[in-house]
Amino acid sequence: MEKVMRGLVVLFFCLFVLSCNSGNLSHERYIQNNTAEDTIIVINPDFDDAIDTIIPGDLALIYSFEILDTKQEFEPCAWLGDTLIVKTIQNDHLTRSVKAEDFWTYTVQGKSQRIQRCTFVVITEDFE
Repeated sequence: MEKVMRGLVVLFFCLFVLSCNSGNLSHERYIQNNTAEDTIIVINPDFDDAIDTIIPGDLALIYSFEILDTKQEFEPCAWLGDTLIVKTIQNDHLTRSVKAEDFWTYTVQGKSQRIQRCTFVVITEDFE
């Protein structure tokens, strides 16, 4: 009888701990190409020179990660890696910094399982 009671106490404790789970935060970073006619190239040297080609009016997921069991509402969107190269196929380079939080917008969806979607919107005037 004592073993059964001990087992029930452990079971209820485990259920209590699981019910207090803070939830996970999925974080996604996108580059959106809102230029009039320039196809842009995004190069991420942190991941073996991962390259995304984005046509006008389209967007691409450039990075994502998940923070498990957190009460954290959101993560900063600014690029924290060493380098993220954004340029046109004509080799014009981006004049705004992806490392500046002010140039990113984000939304958070969900309660327990949250998804944060950060977007850096590129326009024609961003290139020199």
